[in-house]
Amino acid sequence: MSSWRKGFTLIELLVVIAIIAILIALLLPAVQQAREAARRTQCKSNLKQIGLALNNYHDVSNCFPPFFIHRTGNSSRIADADKGANWLVFLLPYVDQSPIYNNWDFDIPANQNEERSQSLSIYKCPTDPQSDGPHCSYAGGGWARGNYGMNVSPCAHGVGETNTGDGGVGGANTVVRFRDITDGTSNTIAVDELRSGLNAQDLRGSWAMPGLGSGTAAMFNDASPPNSWKPHSDDMENCAVSGSMGNPPMGCFDNNSTGQMTSRSLHTGGVQVLLIDGSARFVSENIDYTWGETDCGPPSKRGVWQRLHTRGGGEIISEF
Repeated sequence: MSSWRKGFTLIELLVVIAIIAILIALLLPAVQQAREAARRTQCKSNLKQIGLALNNYHDVSNCFPPFFIHRTGNSSRIADADKGANWLVFLLPYVDQSPIYNNWDFDIPANQNEERSQSLSIYKCPTDPQSDGPHCSYAGGGWARGNYGMNVSPCAHGVGETNTGDGGVGGANTVVRFRDITDGTSNTIAVDELRSGLNAQDLRGSWAMPGLGSGTAAMFNDASPPNSWKPHSDDMENCAVSGSMGNPPMGCFDNNSTGQMTSRSLHTGGVQVLLIDGSARFVSENIDYTWGETDCGPPSKRGVWQRLHTRGGGEIISEF
């Protein structure tokens, strides 16, 4: 009398494995999307906390913090070391980082302060893995990474405040007040998202760095759109050494100063920005912008992207 054993044949086992593999393949994108949605939510939460900090700073000081303190040399050259604290340093007490602020020595240049090497999650977007990458080695080195930059001005190279409505929300040794935001706090960007530098030589996305390692400026012509892939989208020092010159997605032009920086992120399809009213918005990389202008041009010819970055240009902002 023969006995039968219950079990799977080899073919049946292979079919089951194939079905499981297909199910995993179908589920994996959904899991990745869920994780990115969580990271994007955290990034937006960081921006909202920074917005609250900016408003609290204004309540106490009757102005927003300066982009950074500049003493001697070229304000647009990060390698000129005689620069002090930047806007994110001034915000430290308002984002629950008072110990770091209290240890910051405001009498010496920023690149001599050891606190510049502190890694702060509130200043980093979790979607960008480079924010946990090597510290920037330029201009004294030791700069911890970050992903948020002050809107200095879309209409001028460099970091100097234009003293006109075409400016942003701060400049070197210059502060802006609510009364200066004549375009409206819900129509003016305070903070843009940045991508952290791709390697240690790349200065972009360094939270304590005084200059456009922590800001955006000159967002016209080849730097216009968010997430620009243009090879000359940033004009900055050390570009050739960093290996990014002419290479998307972080292209740049090597210059003797850093005067142009555009907004980028690793979020699919756009970047997140903080408006002065404290709200955080996602902006599509397909937002209307003016292409081919050598400056911002007259307000009537500016794209929505440029208009959002001027505090008092008198432009009409459409939906974005």
